[in-house]
Amino acid sequence: MVYVRVTGRAIVNVHSANAEGSVGNYMGLTKMFILRRREKGYEITEDIVISGNMIKHWHAVRVSELLKSQGYSALCENCKRYIMYRSNLDYSDEYDFIKACAIEDLHGFLQPQRQVRRESIVKFAFMLPAEEMRAEYAAITHNRVFTDKTGAIPKGEQVMMVFKREYASGLYGFLSSMDLAYVGRPLADPDNPEKVLPLDERKLRAKCAVLALADILTGRFGAAASRAIPIIKTVELVCAVSKEPLPNLIHGFYCDYLEESARILKAAVDSSLIKNLKVFVYGEKAGEIFSKTLAQGLVESEGTVIKVLARAAEVVEQWLR
Repeated sequence: MVYVRVTGRAIVNVHSANAEGSVGNYMGLTKMFILRRREKGYEITEDIVISGNMIKHWHAVRVSELLKSQGYSALCENCKRYIMYRSNLDYSDEYDFIKACAIEDLHGFLQPQRQVRRESIVKFAFMLPAEEMRAEYAAITHNRVFTDKTGAIPKGEQVMMVFKREYASGLYGFLSSMDLAYVGRPLADPDNPEKVLPLDERKLRAKCAVLALADILTGRFGAAASRAIPIIKTVELVCAVSKEPLPNLIHGFYCDYLEESARILKAAVDSSLIKNLKVFVYGEKAGEIFSKTLAQGLVESEGTVIKVLARAAEVVEQWLR
């Protein structure tokens, strides 16, 4: 049994990660109303958000790449081509789906004809601009120009396409939850010993699910990436791994998320809800808060985001049974 909870914050500059379709030649970003705590109550404002669905898609793509790089072939044809859509496999049992495709195991599926489904065991929240600081955005004008074989712009034809697209910058919080205890096990029949994948396969899938977060936290996500890869620097990261089910951490949106997350884990340990816990953190403030709140030996501060995820993946691989 192994469970992973992740929270943190990242500076994301000049991104166009989520768009909502165009009106004429104008492409707007996804916006949502967000409630923020203020000194004298609450304030609700509209802000630029990045959907969990967007993050989930790119995570699934990276998991597929990692598995293929290991010579692992249990991926359906759609997932091999990074098309994360409804399952096209024709089975009537959840276990047959997860046996055939690691992405349908981790990220869930719906087979509408057979009415078979699996809830995702890898979940992502929306990325939200931090509670104490709104994101800012503006539209940039782009154009594309057509020339003939002489290099000249033909007269009397529509040779220039002008369009505007919004881009945003802000300090974003994120949150993820992975119930990796159920990798290779049907959620509809999790305790059936005849319906469980070999342990080495389950460990590989689980390890890749954690390591794939590295791509997300270094900016591999979002629309318009061909000309607007998010300019990202993850400034704080917390990754908690437990053998027992544990609550979600507090979303990085909240200004006190580090303190609250540390207190949640301490309460769970003190009450014996969690008996086996390792917490890997990046960022000076995160290291100070978690080291001060949790017992010695439970927390490891790492110098890079990649090291946090690598160490967490090692523990996941050791603890998964």
